[in-house]
Amino acid sequence: MLSRIRRSYYGWTVVGVLAVASFTQVGEFNPVLAVFIKPFGDEFGWSRAEVSLGITLGSICGGLIGPFVGPLIDKYGARNAMVASQLVYGTCLLSLTWLNGTLPFFLIAYGLGRTAVQGGASLANQAAIAQWFIRMRGRAMGIITLGTRLGQAAIPPIVAWLVQGPGWRYAFLFLGGIVWVFAIVPTILLVRRRPEDMGLRPDGAAAPTSASGGTTTPVVPPEPRSWTRRDALRTRSLWQLTLTSSVGFFMGAGINLHLLPYLTDVGLSLGEAVFAASVFFFIAGFGGVLWGALQDRFPLHLCLAAAVSICAIGIVILLSIRSLPAALLFAVVYGIAFGGLNIMTNIMWAVYYGRANVGAISGVLLPIQLLFNAMGPFFGGWIFDVTGNYRIAFLVYLGAAVIGAVSAALAGRPRSARTSLP
Repeated sequence: MLSRIRRSYYGWTVVGVLAVASFTQVGEFNPVLAVFIKPFGDEFGWSRAEVSLGITLGSICGGLIGPFVGPLIDKYGARNAMVASQLVYGTCLLSLTWLNGTLPFFLIAYGLGRTAVQGGASLANQAAIAQWFIRMRGRAMGIITLGTRLGQAAIPPIVAWLVQGPGWRYAFLFLGGIVWVFAIVPTILLVRRRPEDMGLRPDGAAAPTSASGGTTTPVVPPEPRSWTRRDALRTRSLWQLTLTSSVGFFMGAGINLHLLPYLTDVGLSLGEAVFAASVFFFIAGFGGVLWGALQDRFPLHLCLAAAVSICAIGIVILLSIRSLPAALLFAVVYGIAFGGLNIMTNIMWAVYYGRANVGAISGVLLPIQLLFNAMGPFFGGWIFDVTGNYRIAFLVYLGAAVIGAVSAALAGRPRSARTSLP
């Protein structure tokens, strides 16, 4: 019976649409931009730090709009924010086919698209899953993140082929086109705000039914009481998790952008580097599903601490790469752990503080997280431009991972809440 509910529950349709939409978002992510670093340097003379600045500006601006977008998502639902974000970043990617070597044009177009993804689509995904799932929230977010990781595994090789063949302008045409076809239209047609609007309950649980004697027997999953944003900000756990997620963004964004050029710098061919990077994101995708299931069964902060610790081990391997087998070992170790970070940082506010104000809570903290996300890639590019290699940058990423793991391990659930879900 439970398996039949899971198959028929409309929330899984929402998850499928968001997974496909997340697949298309990777045109604004570090691994795809990494493919353009050397071509832009060869054609326009741009440094790696200058190209990285597109990610940096977009992440900062995405963080700045988060506190305003989050409450709007809570009030009007996630679909409107999703569609608006998709329209913006799809158009921005298409506009880059007219790039003529003017750095400000690139920074505005790419940065604006990145802003829409980070400050709009990511918050909308969190809010949608928080509404549709409680008990199976980790697994649902794992499937959505699988879409992102499969995109990061599949799209960079396609983009690299287009760059080496027809040219990088066709690569941006491809990236923008898939957004319009596979993200915007399905989101408009299929995404709904919350299960209650369709007469459903979170996770596909049965609605409350009347029993003899006039009592009711609700068959619903347990849910944490819902915190207001003000009360949540007063808890120690929130700031510990914010620190962990922020250093995770810093480390992850920096490595994601600079992994491909780093692998070619240490002697791998472009084909080998793209293959290793694709394996990394493929493993990360299924790692996300694994960590999502684990988080549904074990305390989130302990799962998060374990994942960040394994990431630190992966960075140690990264520093010693000189061959394809070593790169693949890094891809497996770091990938399976990194896949869990995005899952847990996307659902942790709903897990700890309930679903009523998840947009407002996550939105007000997004500027901090995305500031670190913006610093990571630029820091790596700046270190390379100054020293000629990435070693110092990767050592700093390693230190950030250690700090994040300790902070997560010390974060427990908040003890009480003042408000309950209406």
